[in-house]
Amino acid sequence: MIPFLFPPPMFQSTPQAIPLKEAVAMVMQDFDAEDPALPLREPEVALADKPSLRWLRSAAQKEFPVNPFPKGNDSFAEAEALLALQRADRAQAERQLPKLKIQEPGSALALWRWARRQEQVRPWSPGARQAWEDKLMAENAPAVLNGYALRHALCWALAEKDEARFAELKAALGQDAPSLFASFQGLFGWFGDLSPVLRLWVLPELDYRDLRLDGLLAFDGSKASRIWISPEATPLPQLPAGTAWIIPSATGSQNANETSLNPMEEAAGTSISSNLSMARGHAYFEPSRGEFEPFGLVFFPILIELDLNGRIQHIRMGDAAPPRP
Repeated sequence: MIPFLFPPPMFQSTPQAIPLKEAVAMVMQDFDAEDPALPLREPEVALADKPSLRWLRSAAQKEFPVNPFPKGNDSFAEAEALLALQRADRAQAERQLPKLKIQEPGSALALWRWARRQEQVRPWSPGARQAWEDKLMAENAPAVLNGYALRHALCWALAEKDEARFAELKAALGQDAPSLFASFQGLFGWFGDLSPVLRLWVLPELDYRDLRLDGLLAFDGSKASRIWISPEATPLPQLPAGTAWIIPSATGSQNANETSLNPMEEAAGTSISSNLSMARGHAYFEPSRGEFEPFGLVFFPILIELDLNGRIQHIRMGDAAPPRP
């Protein structure tokens, strides 16, 4: 008699828990991708670390994250203090910011997102802004936020011509990002001087010109006193009087010294020109990353303002640039 054979039992394997620091790095990688089709991962962590991971994921997805910590512990108090800060008016928030304690990665992310939203409405005072930048550049904040905050701090130091702030940042973090600091230091040297010569391609003809910024023409045909450097926008931006527009290529593949466009950049320039066909005045195409990067023009948009003699007066780049020309 053949014995009846039972199928082997099926066991559902439990995902292996990973350290919280590793899980935070995974979630921040997804957040940094800025891809709406890419969901935030939810790695398996130890039971004690689950509230921290929930707080981080909530901070990445909600304007007002949900406090998941048990009442009475330090993380609960930290999360409540952050939520209270978000509910405060601007005057209260500026007073509370320096006192805010940040240990949880989710608190750091919530602070970054909230402070940037507030900044779009009205710029922070330098003291309050530097307080939250410093908290996000601290070692306990996720590495992605360290980078965001450093970029933000450098952009604003440049916009405010704050050489003391720049020196402070360089002393603390310069060895970690030497090329970044060299780029910004070079731009500080532009103030009060004429710009270097750039090879730009005039739209819509796509003929190149070697020009300084004080030689550009604005969209209204006048001599430009404001230079807006930003990738093409749809619909076209309404440029204020006296503003010239330089449109960087998405790929920047052109050799900076060439006198004819390569096929990829010629196609890109032609496409931009077709969108500019109904626009009055002048615009310029920059197809070479090598033309901008050596000078430190690396974060868009950029607004450069010239004085009456064409010398550079202000540079507002990246996080410190206005949202519109």
